[in-house]
Amino acid sequence: MKKKTARTFFITSFQGGIGKTFISAEFARALHKKTGRPVALVEFNMLRPSGIASLNGIDFSGKNTFLDYYKSNWAVLTAKALPRLFAHSNGVYYIPFSAVKDSESLQPGFQLNESDLSDAFNHFVSLIDELDGYIVVDALFQLSPLPVYMLSRADIIMYLYSSQAPYSAYTKQFEREIELRCELKKKLLWLKNYAQPDDKAEQDELKPVHKLPIANTPKEKEKFDESIDSLLGRLLQKEAQGGATVFGIQERETLTSDIIDYRKRKQQEVIADLEKRFGLSDVELREIVEKRIDAALENDPPPPSAGVNAVFEIKKFLVDEILGLGPLEDFMRDDDVDEIMVNGPDKIFIEKHGRLQLTVRQFANEQHVRTVIERILRPVGRTVNEKTPYVDARLLDGSRVHAIIPPLSLSGPMITIRKFSRVPYTMDDLVFRFKSATSEVAEFLKLCVHMKKNIVVSGGASSGKTTLLNVLSNFIYPTERVICIEDSAELKLNQVNLGRLESRQQGTEAKNQVTIRDLVRNALRMRPDRIIIGECRGGEAIDMLQAMNTGHDGSLTTLHANTPRDAVARLETMVLMGGVDLPLRAIREQIASSVNIIVQNGRLADGKRRILEIVEVTGIKDNIIQTQTIFKFEKKWIGNDGRVVGDILPTGIIPEFIQNMSADIREKYSALFQVIETTPEESSEDVPEVHSKKHKTEKAKGKAK
Repeated sequence: MKKKTARTFFITSFQGGIGKTFISAEFARALHKKTGRPVALVEFNMLRPSGIASLNGIDFSGKNTFLDYYKSNWAVLTAKALPRLFAHSNGVYYIPFSAVKDSESLQPGFQLNESDLSDAFNHFVSLIDELDGYIVVDALFQLSPLPVYMLSRADIIMYLYSSQAPYSAYTKQFEREIELRCELKKKLLWLKNYAQPDDKAEQDELKPVHKLPIANTPKEKEKFDESIDSLLGRLLQKEAQGGATVFGIQERETLTSDIIDYRKRKQQEVIADLEKRFGLSDVELREIVEKRIDAALENDPPPPSAGVNAVFEIKKFLVDEILGLGPLEDFMRDDDVDEIMVNGPDKIFIEKHGRLQLTVRQFANEQHVRTVIERILRPVGRTVNEKTPYVDARLLDGSRVHAIIPPLSLSGPMITIRKFSRVPYTMDDLVFRFKSATSEVAEFLKLCVHMKKNIVVSGGASSGKTTLLNVLSNFIYPTERVICIEDSAELKLNQVNLGRLESRQQGTEAKNQVTIRDLVRNALRMRPDRIIIGECRGGEAIDMLQAMNTGHDGSLTTLHANTPRDAVARLETMVLMGGVDLPLRAIREQIASSVNIIVQNGRLADGKRRILEIVEVTGIKDNIIQTQTIFKFEKKWIGNDGRVVGDILPTGIIPEFIQNMSADIREKYSALFQVIETTPEESSEDVPEVHSKKHKTEKAKGKAK
């Protein structure tokens, strides 16, 4: 079987000003000239304006950046759409990361997580592969998630350096970094720029694979071009070494038994000394622990281990074990991990990018898990024992924790931690980052909140209900008073006039239980403009409906249900759970007059959370609550990788509350609900969402279902 030759080239350096972008552009041009195949030059300098924008003869007006491509519905794009998306000249596509003008902001306008860009980049690589082309990546060397992913995808990594000051100091720093990463080092080639004719290889410790001369004059440029062509002749014969990798926390190297025994010995040594100290604050304790660890490592250095910074790894391990959550600490630090599930000491699962995965981390034994549980509960004053073998708690960062131990748990102590984003999500995050909704859906939900419509967010477990409720609360006007009621405080609201209430569960402590229903009744006496209930689970539903129907318009809540129709049925059931003696028709009339909008959330087969349906409650007829669907998710296909491709589209029905408004407002918002008609020659595969808004306006024809 013939081996695949190198197709993806990563040109990098530790600093700017060394000619990296110029050489990347010349390399891409020469690559197309030599092979006759398309070449994509992707510039990932995320913190500065694009350098390739200044290249002569390239028109970037009206063309997309990589950030535009990411914000579009990139999963449905095909290779034949690339010429319309990106600026190109003489067989080379020029793709800056963000804005190409110095005066434009590089900030995307929403929370951008680098690891989320990996899937979009992977799809882009597949498009270039369809064209049998090449990719040249121009990026500064940094170890954040996206560059690390792109380094793993690269077939060849070329580090550009110079012997001139201050570049030599940066080169030494890079050399130290790459020594710890064996998988990258084997793909690395040293490329020397600004090389002088009298440079001798034996005087250069790095042994560059190639030297590039200065190209200031036309004669020098001619020699430079010959040098690039010579370099390509060598590189195109090399075997491809890149490959797609899955984001996830893995052990950097397999630890030897000597390292493991050494860690256990030092842990016992440090803990034995700490047991003699009492009455220390957390800050003082951490300072003492770190000093003791440093002293222990200095007096008795760890055994050597290839490819691992043993001192750093051991110190981190000891700090996590003594002061933190042990093997869970790395997952708590990783913003991409949404949930952590411990099923006994030897199985730790995480949810990352919507998918569950078994990790390589383990606890030493069941007692180790119990120790971590106690460490979690101690700051909040809760306990777990054989008498009360389960507990709910909240970490200092707001993460929700549930723990259960034997005899109720047969697989050993179990921990479930639901993490929440440190920075609250915005609607732009849902639209552009997670693709959970479209801009039309976002505009409609914003209008509903502003017009004080009562909204119920429905969905299954971990379908994004709390996240959406939090996002919707951002649209509440700052002049309104909001009372938020939760079973366990999870929402991150930023209203000025905000009152927050949390229920109290019945426990072993001598305290009375306070339910959500008790808090709703109290909230009605606190002069709220809106009431937000984290989740309706029982009899509080009747109090919530009465609040919605008696002057507290614009209230928000969530509940568990599979469809909007099921959500209505669950509301009926929960009202009956409140012990009220009302006929079913009276309950349905109460629901029909209180609830205006139901937003259905769900998790698709690929783990992505999406808004699946938005329904308006229009009234009651023949003892049946009437609803009409405004937006509905339409699945197009499922890819070979399991990705579900589809969009939430308008049905053509204009909500009744908009039809009852003035003609100006009806005209302003009617475009949100127009059905898009596409011709056979113009499919959604070739029309990116970046440029589709204007297209939708021109092609839309309102059709009521």
